[in-house]
Amino acid sequence: MLTIEILRQYLPLCWFKHNPVELTRSMSFFQQNLLFYFIVEYFMQANMTDDPFESFTEVSIETLLTLIFIGFILRLNKTLYAYVQVTTAIIFCANIVSLFVIPVLIWLTVTEDLLSYYTMGLLFLWEFTLIAYIFRKTLSINVPAGLALSVLYFTVAYLGAFAIGQVLV
Repeated sequence: MLTIEILRQYLPLCWFKHNPVELTRSMSFFQQNLLFYFIVEYFMQANMTDDPFESFTEVSIETLLTLIFIGFILRLNKTLYAYVQVTTAIIFCANIVSLFVIPVLIWLTVTEDLLSYYTMGLLFLWEFTLIAYIFRKTLSINVPAGLALSVLYFTVAYLGAFAIGQVLV
């Protein structure tokens, strides 16, 4: 299946439509999204720090923790068969939100306008609720449980990467 066709299947997730488990399983689409995710996360991390090695280390750890966390949650729920679709869905949604974050991040860096901070907050909220939605649909859980898993995901992936990165570097 062509990448454009798969993209059209995954795009409605960003508007809280579809179930990630029912989407097409494509390793090449997963790999493309993972590479894009890594590059964008590295760009944003490098923008916040002055050390490219530290940024590379933290983004590598964050990506690894993301992949492990999703696998662990799916394993606990006995839905590991949907790992590629669910991981692709989470990374794809993060990539779509990142397409909006990058210009806002540049705007924030250049002007430090209060509206840019509010916009970043809304974009974070969008990504947070997308992750909760994907977990809710995949695991067949209620909204509060999906939100709790989303909090746990962000804590493990981002704060965990930061903590491990501080120890290593």
